[in-house]
Amino acid sequence: MRLSDNEVAKVRDWALDVSMDPIETTALGDTAQSYTAGMSSATGNATVSYYTGVTTSVVQLLEKIVTTSAITDDNQVELTFEVGTNQYFKANAFITNASISSSTNELTSVSFQFTVNGPLTTVETTGTV
Repeated sequence: MRLSDNEVAKVRDWALDVSMDPIETTALGDTAQSYTAGMSSATGNATVSYYTGVTTSVVQLLEKIVTTSAITDDNQVELTFEVGTNQYFKANAFITNASISSSTNELTSVSFQFTVNGPLTTVETTGTV
């Protein structure tokens, strides 16, 4: 997982749910319902892990998840998920829920849910995203 172009944690697992809300276009007198494509949206969850020797980048990530101040657009994170060799989904998202745990071997895990803000894009590259 990257934040401000710095890798802050390793993604252990992730899931992305994408949906589209169809808009009904059925007219009076039609004998069957009809629809046109509507707005799309996406939500998901992920678990990331990092060693407890906290770096500045990890602190910045945690501040976007655990905050005592008002949530603003600055609390968005850019998420990048690998879906194949050199193929990625990229999105801006708000973290909507998080759970942080640590084990005795100093490995910390953060499980979180997110809501995508704006379009989900696909990226193909030959290098690191």
